[in-house]
Parts: sequence; C-alpha cells; structure tokens
Amino acid sequence: YTSHAATKLTDRIRRHCFNCSCQDTSTWRRSTLSPGKILCNKCGLYERIHSRTRPVRFSSAKAR
Repeated sequence: YTSHAATKLTDRIRRHCFNCSCQDTSTWRRSTLSPGKILCNKCGLYERIHSRTRPVRFSSAKAR
C-alpha cells in the first residue's frame, strides 16, 4: 500500500489514507497540508474545511 499521490496503481500496489490508513473510500483526495500525500474522502474534507488534519479519534468512528 502507498500514500504517495505520484505512485501509479497496479494490481499489487493500492492506496491507503496518509492520515487514518483506511484502504477503501468513495473518493481519494490530495492533501494540501502534506503535498504529495493521498487522503480518504473523510480526512480530505476535514482537512479542507478545518485547515488541519483529522483527529485520530474520528478515524474509527462510523459516520451518522
């Protein structure tokens, strides 16, 4: 697994979120605070709105 945006995906290389390490998301987003890193949709939206990384305590909580 990789969290780098520049790495090409193959059958053996898959993405994971740089912040929470999740491997399955509806959309992958590029980090503005850590250039070149990939974030899951939840962490990417949180970073865009709050201008900081998503806290770890939210990482495992289910969305309501």
